[in-house]
Amino acid sequence: MDAIKNTITSFVAMSDDEYNLMLPIIERRDIKKDTDLLQQGEICRHIYFIESGFFRMFYVDYKGNEINCRFAKPNDFLVDFASFITQKKAQYHCRAMEDSTVLALEYDKVENLYNSSPNWSKFGRLIAESAYLLIIEREEMLHFQTPEERYKTLLKKEPYLLQLVSQNQLSSYIGIKPESLSRLRKRMVSK
Repeated sequence: MDAIKNTITSFVAMSDDEYNLMLPIIERRDIKKDTDLLQQGEICRHIYFIESGFFRMFYVDYKGNEINCRFAKPNDFLVDFASFITQKKAQYHCRAMEDSTVLALEYDKVENLYNSSPNWSKFGRLIAESAYLLIIEREEMLHFQTPEERYKTLLKKEPYLLQLVSQNQLSSYIGIKPESLSRLRKRMVSK
């Protein structure tokens, strides 16, 4: 539980009493590889904190292709915020890529927690802002960078992905075809 406390307090300073308000409502879950925490079409009823393991967030496009939009590692929060906030159907899947352990916080309990103190309310706002900025950063990468720039951004910001995901997973994440990623890698190595 130290990891989640450290992550929360990196967003907002919080007294032990305030932090302890969360302890009775948090649930630890062990998740097997290839298990979905959330499927497209379900309502996202939990925010997850990843204690161990690795997840991908993806959607299935109109052609049936899985398009990765996020990877989440230990000490990350994982949630389809649009579904969670509106309590409407999710557009994304959240799938474990290896055996994992998460801490789950249910929607109604999170709402009560946010109402319990100004610091929890501030945390809720800051975590939503952080998620929004991740989405904008990804959108800007896809819209304004060349495939080579996207790959270089990946190497700079998320180099661990090269060891954890397949070329197909990486290529969908940066918005190119697997064969284009292969050519791009060869070109960069030969430079």
